[in-house]
Amino acid sequence: MKVSELAQRTGVSAHRLRRYEEQGLIRAERKTSGYREFSEHTVREVIFIAMGRDLGFSLKDLADTLPRYRQGTLTFTQMVEHMQDRIQEVDTQIATQRALRKKLVSHIAWLEKRQREAEQRPPAKPAWPTPRKARR
Repeated sequence: MKVSELAQRTGVSAHRLRRYEEQGLIRAERKTSGYREFSEHTVREVIFIAMGRDLGFSLKDLADTLPRYRQGTLTFTQMVEHMQDRIQEVDTQIATQRALRKKLVSHIAWLEKRQREAEQRPPAKPAWPTPRKARR
């Protein structure tokens, strides 16, 4: 099947499919006409990659896992372990983002406090004396 048909059957754009091919995630034969020809099993592989990307796995992670998926040696337990590892990564990212949010809120409060204090102070006297008007 051509890249356009593979895109239609998997819901993955032709552009992304070409990128997957360039990175060695999927393979196609080149016909004498120059068109890429994908085999039927590529549909399953593309869906596996797309689902992995939706779960936040990197293309490198998927490239490492694909050979076992293709060979049928990727077990249910291994898939669950990969997803549990991914959950831990997400939890770490969430904690990091919460800490950053807390710092931002704290900094806003500090800035607002300084602004209120500045508004309550009497106007500062100029550091330099103002020039006197010339006498006539």
